[in-house]
Amino acid sequence: MGYKIEKVRLCKFIRYISKVYEFMETVRGCSDKRKRSEVKIETVFVGIFLTLLLRWGSIRRLSFEVLRGKIKKFIPFYKKSTFCANTIGYGLENMDTSFLEKQLTLAPKKLKRNKAYSDTIGGLHVVAVDGTEYFRSASIHCDECLKYKLKTKEGFVTNYVHRAVLAQKVGSKIQPILAVEEIRNKDTNQKDDQTEGHYGELTAAKRLAKKVISLYGHRFLDVFTLDALYLNYPFVSFAKKELQKEIIVRVKDERTTLYKEIESLSTLVEPIKGYDLKQKVFYQIYAIPSLHHSVGWDIELRGFKIIEKNRIIENKNYFSENLFFCATTLPKWKAKADIVRKIVHAKWGIENNGIKDLKDNWFMTHNFHHHPNATLALFLILFLVYNLFYAYLFLQMKTYRLYDLTIAQVIEEFIISYVIMKNRLPFRSFSGP
Repeated sequence: MGYKIEKVRLCKFIRYISKVYEFMETVRGCSDKRKRSEVKIETVFVGIFLTLLLRWGSIRRLSFEVLRGKIKKFIPFYKKSTFCANTIGYGLENMDTSFLEKQLTLAPKKLKRNKAYSDTIGGLHVVAVDGTEYFRSASIHCDECLKYKLKTKEGFVTNYVHRAVLAQKVGSKIQPILAVEEIRNKDTNQKDDQTEGHYGELTAAKRLAKKVISLYGHRFLDVFTLDALYLNYPFVSFAKKELQKEIIVRVKDERTTLYKEIESLSTLVEPIKGYDLKQKVFYQIYAIPSLHHSVGWDIELRGFKIIEKNRIIENKNYFSENLFFCATTLPKWKAKADIVRKIVHAKWGIENNGIKDLKDNWFMTHNFHHHPNATLALFLILFLVYNLFYAYLFLQMKTYRLYDLTIAQVIEEFIISYVIMKNRLPFRSFSGP
C-alpha cells in the first residue's frame, strides 16, 4: 500500500507540541514593550513561527498570507489593515527575548526527562559549541554590527557582519539547539578582548557556557566539544576550574608545540585498533597519557592522534584515510580513547546537522528585519521551530520512519495541510486587539 498525504499534518503537529511541549503556554507568555498595540505580540509570534516552519522565507510573504486571509485559520484575531510587515518588524524589535530563551529550554529538558532518546556518548552528556556568521552586507548595518575591512581592487571596503555562538546537544539522532550568544561590539571597559575591534568568539563562548549551565542546570552536561580556536589556557582554565566541566578540542595548527608533541610522542605508544560498525571505519588511536609538562599548564591534558580508514569499494582494499589530532581534560577513567574519538565526531554534528542545516534549509542567513533585538528574537523562534520540528519528526511521525520520507516531503505536507484546511483551529489563547 502506497503512502497517502496527510491532509491535517500541520494540525497534528500543533496539537502534539501543545500537548507535550506546552506550546500554547509559550504563546500566551509572550510580551513586549509596546503600548496600546493593535496587533498583539502573541499574534506576531505565531505568525513568525508559521513563517519559519513553512519556510516562507520573509516577513513580506507573511503579510501576503495575511492579505489572502488563509492565516486566520491559525491566528484568530488580527486586522488586515494593521497586521503588515512594518507592524511585525516593530513587534520583533520590542519582543521580550529573555522569555523566549527560557521557553527554548522546554524541549531539550522534556526530551531528557522522558528518556525519549539516548543522549549520551559513553555515559557522558556532550554539548558542542561553535561560532558562525549569519549576516554580511556592505551597506545595511546597525549599531550592533561588527565591522570588517576587506581589500578589493577599488580599495578597502567595510563589511557589516553579525556573528553568534551556538550550543547544541549532540550524541543522538535528535540534537536540539540549547542557547545562542551573539558576538558583540568591543566594550572599551573590558580588558580581555580576543579580537581587535570586537569581543571575539572566545569571550562570547564563555558567556554562552555560563548561560547553558544557568538555564539547564549543572548536571545537564559533562563535556564541551569545541574547535581548535578554543585550545588556549584562559578558556580551558575557565571551563575546568570555574565551570568544572571537561572539554575536548581539536588540534589543527602544525606550528604549535602541542601539535608537534602529539606527533612525536605518538611514535612511542602502541596504537589502539578497532572497527566502528556504525560509521564503518577502521581506526587507529595513539593515546598520549599526559601533555601538560611541555605546554606548561597546571591542567593535565591527554593527547590523541587518530587515523581512520574507510573502505571505498566493498570487498576490495581501497581506503580513504582521515587523520586528526585532539586534546582533552577528561581523565582516562572517565573516557576511553574510542569515546574521545566519537565525541570529536559529534562536534562535526553542529556544523553539518546544526549550522549547515539552519543556513541551507531554514533561512538562518536571511535578514528578516535588521535590528539587534529583532534578530535575536527571530533566532530564538527559529530554534524553537527547529527543536519542535525534529522532535515531532523522529518521535511522533510514524509515516516518516515507515515510508522513508525526506525532510522536504514533510515540509511540503505541512504546506498542503495549511492550504487546504477549511476550519479554524479551536485555540483560545489570544486576546483580541
